[in-house]
Amino acid sequence: MNVLARLDETRGALSVLEHPFYQRWSAGELSAAELARYAGEYRLAVLALAPPGHAAVLAAHAEEEAGHVALWERFARAATDRAAADRAATDRAAAHGAASDRAAAAEDGRAQPLAETDACVRSWIAGEELVEHLGVLYAIEASQPEVAEVKLEGLVRHYGYSEEGPAVEYFTVHRVRDREHARQARELIGELVGAADDGPRAEAGIVARARAALRGNWKLLDGVEAAARRGAVAEGA
Repeated sequence: MNVLARLDETRGALSVLEHPFYQRWSAGELSAAELARYAGEYRLAVLALAPPGHAAVLAAHAEEEAGHVALWERFARAATDRAAADRAATDRAAAHGAASDRAAAAEDGRAQPLAETDACVRSWIAGEELVEHLGVLYAIEASQPEVAEVKLEGLVRHYGYSEEGPAVEYFTVHRVRDREHARQARELIGELVGAADDGPRAEAGIVARARAALRGNWKLLDGVEAAARRGAVAEGA
């Protein structure tokens, strides 16, 4: 089995669409506050895909991803606004009114990053070799068209978003553009592994980094869910 087949096998085994958080997303079971918190946490992962390039070959991709950060910010702002409205609707009698609710929701979306999010970001930027970074990039972006499609479908069906609105442009872009990004990464990985002095060692490093990055994504979602449970307990106390 070549390295690309191993990467695809790893992606299938660690598909984030199997995570309970995304299962609940698709079922319409997330609260507005959970979506806002997720948007704030995942923003850091989006930033991790747009670092200064480790080599010229990654510069164009990093520049494009940096532009996509602004698209994610639109979703994050929309999610925060909806969380604020949800809080206001459930606590109309509060003396501070909707202004404090909006501030609280914004705090949820821009709070100190969770430990699980930090672990995810570290796994996405780990590695010293260009080919390892390409392996991580491929593992994440080859799955993004399907993941973006599922997220968009859930947002439109269950959470009141418009399929053509600016708040969901990140998802409409990534369900298309990441097909090309993944293709480019595949080609470069093949070239670099073929030219490596120790091909099997290089392949093992690529797959290990990719597996860690996919597990890091799961950890981020674990953290968002755990934070939601802690918030529910605190509200019920």
